[in-house]
Amino acid sequence: MTRRFACLATAAVLGLMTACTPVQVKPYSDSMFYGNCIMPFGPDPCDSDMEICQTFQDVFKTDYPNVEACRAACNKIFIDQNNKYLGRNCFYMLDHGGSLCEQQCNRLYPKQK
Repeated sequence: MTRRFACLATAAVLGLMTACTPVQVKPYSDSMFYGNCIMPFGPDPCDSDMEICQTFQDVFKTDYPNVEACRAACNKIFIDQNNKYLGRNCFYMLDHGGSLCEQQCNRLYPKQK
C-alpha cells in the first residue's frame, strides 16, 4: 500500500510539473502571419488590409537584439500607419496587425519576455 501511494504521489508531482511548465510556442510562418492578419475577427471597413499587414510583416525581415527592440519596431509601424490611415476606418486593422506583430516578437524572442 505504501509503495502504491508513493507511485501515485510521484505521478501526481510529475503531472503537476508538466502542466505548470510553459510551452514554447513556435513563431508564425510568413504565410500564417499574413493570413491571420488579413482575416480579422469582426467587421472590417478598412480597404487597405493587405498593405497594412505587409507593413507589419516587414518588421520580421530584420533581426533584433531583444524582444523590446522587436516590440518597439511593431509600435513604430503602428504609429506610422495610424497617421497614414487616419480617417479611413482602419484602426481595427492596425490594432489587429499590431497585436499579431507583438505576438510574433514574443514567439521569436521567448526567453526575453
